[in-house]
Amino acid sequence: MTIKNNNKTVLVGLSGGLDSTISALLLQQQGYTVIGVHFQLWHDDKTEKSEKNLPENKCCSLRDLMLARTVAEQLNIPFYVFDFRERFKRDIVDHFIDGFKNGITPNPCVECNRSIKFGYFLEKMEELGCDAVATGHYIKNEFNTEKNRWEISAGKEIHKDQTYFLYTLTQKKLQHALFPMAPYSKDEIREIALQNNFKSFAQKRESQGVCFYAEKSHIPFLERHIPEAFIAGDIINIHTQKKVGNHNGVLHFTKGQRARIGGMITPQYVISIDTKKNIVFIGNNTDLFSESVEIFNLSWTMSKLENNTEISVKIRHGGESMNALFQYTNTAETEAKLLFSKPVRSLTAGQSAVLYKNNLLLGGGIMK
Repeated sequence: MTIKNNNKTVLVGLSGGLDSTISALLLQQQGYTVIGVHFQLWHDDKTEKSEKNLPENKCCSLRDLMLARTVAEQLNIPFYVFDFRERFKRDIVDHFIDGFKNGITPNPCVECNRSIKFGYFLEKMEELGCDAVATGHYIKNEFNTEKNRWEISAGKEIHKDQTYFLYTLTQKKLQHALFPMAPYSKDEIREIALQNNFKSFAQKRESQGVCFYAEKSHIPFLERHIPEAFIAGDIINIHTQKKVGNHNGVLHFTKGQRARIGGMITPQYVISIDTKKNIVFIGNNTDLFSESVEIFNLSWTMSKLENNTEISVKIRHGGESMNALFQYTNTAETEAKLLFSKPVRSLTAGQSAVLYKNNLLLGGGIMK
């Protein structure tokens, strides 16, 4: 069971891409009253000051806005632009930069879904007296009448399972969230676009990666915003505590990556970085494995887990599921420990550990 379309009005986020376009089309065909909305999220002033001729961001370009407006015109639906730039900078971009300053690796897509797409967007829905919001995520959101709860799981396009990024959606949010992509594969969505005169969208390349910088890597963005993190420093072996080399900025290094240093007999890997002392610590591959991890800022899509529950965990989008035992570590039940059934490589502070059981998304937290 999903949200019934009886005289329901839905705000659909139109990015100018294929998935959001077909989301609006499908909902209109299902009888919903559809209103198209485009988000203004980010403009990086530092790219204008750069001597390099940088391409536009992956989101929020003038071209994206015009494409979204064209979709609304073709569907003959109202169209509005919401200016979330101040909030996006504060909640997403500044959070991203501050995380790296403190030596952790944030997940901006998780925070964007928490704060923007299913935060401020829902607030706008209430202000306008609408009934639901819809996005182009490939996930399934169904109401279980027997258990009286909304449940999230992967949609048909298993290779585009985006549940990892949506573990912060609470029951209150889920009752107002529609995901029209759930029953379809990506190829089927392209075919629907072709059949409904959206040929250019069917052929459009997908944008991938973080949306608020143009490059494939986050390094150039961080170099523009925190240049002080890109000065030379020491590389130290965690076992001997001796200097074994030099680096040109700690943020060039990520936990788990191969550290190519001359004179080393065995392969060495980045174990951690210290942004305050400007040090990169390296060690053996075995040093990267952990049997447990602590998580905080817990969020639940359904009810809280019972203590000592066996669950499945994903520590990265697209990663394999791992079995673990869930245990609370404080009386407020806002933090927990995950005890894995076998050691796990490269658990990264700042990233999300997302929890599942019987293929249902339970919730998650941020790894320490």
